[in-house]
Amino acid sequence: MTHTSSRTENALLAALRAGPLVPRRDAEPWDAMIRRISDPARVAEIDEATYDHFLNVLPPRWMGHGFLFAEGAESLRYFWKWQGRYFCRPLTWDDTVRFCRAAGIPTPD
Repeated sequence: MTHTSSRTENALLAALRAGPLVPRRDAEPWDAMIRRISDPARVAEIDEATYDHFLNVLPPRWMGHGFLFAEGAESLRYFWKWQGRYFCRPLTWDDTVRFCRAAGIPTPD
């Protein structure tokens, strides 16, 4: 699944990528990593295995520059890679609704 992004989508994604960075921790347990990557105010660096897990566990809700993931009725999580590094940032519910409208995709339910 690929997608051509609109200006609104690109602007929202650029704003999400520009947040403060929380570095990846070596040998971090899964539950601690999930807590670390769940703050919508921050960009969290992740490893390739975590990126691949979220890409493959369920079909992405959207793919373009990275992908958006949601498991059921929850806010989307944005995953992307840049210069050989991997990142994640959850959207707020308002950002999720705004992005879904801009992309023409249903909100998670």
